[in-house]
Amino acid sequence: MTLITVGRSEIPRAPPEFQDEVELYARESGRHARLMFVPTNWKEGVIAAGTWVVRFTLRPSDKRLESYQQGRTTEATEDVWIHLPAEGNSYKPLNIQQMGSGGLRRFLEKGNMWSGRGQFKSLEQQLEHTRTANNEAREKTRRDARENSVKRVAEKRRWYQKIPLIPVLINLRKEA
Repeated sequence: MTLITVGRSEIPRAPPEFQDEVELYARESGRHARLMFVPTNWKEGVIAAGTWVVRFTLRPSDKRLESYQQGRTTEATEDVWIHLPAEGNSYKPLNIQQMGSGGLRRFLEKGNMWSGRGQFKSLEQQLEHTRTANNEAREKTRRDARENSVKRVAEKRRWYQKIPLIPVLINLRKEA
């Protein structure tokens, strides 16, 4: 097993057993994949931090492949970042050496990391959820605007007609 170290100027390469595991996993679904290291922080020309990414080729039936074939995009891959969400908007990269090739395969088999944050099983499922949430938010905004409009009209009517606002006090004590 090859030791991978961060803190050098060249980009580390994944050991062959990890590359083989990723490729075998991809072939099960009729695709190809490679495991790559992506530097996320450089300091004085040396890699200070980074994370691993598995790049899958797209299936022939994938809609995203059309834009590549038409020349609108340069790459036609589906990327799976080997990291977990951390506090805030950051991510914690996972150490593939500690995971081992079996742990890397289990991470890929979870089936919940394709959307980037690990909530959905596919980008289409994420898109459907986003559309539904947007439609619900749009309807809520319309309902709230309608309610506020009715309240404003009632308040203006009361103000123009000089109808006083008299709060009604209610005695909640029960007298026997």
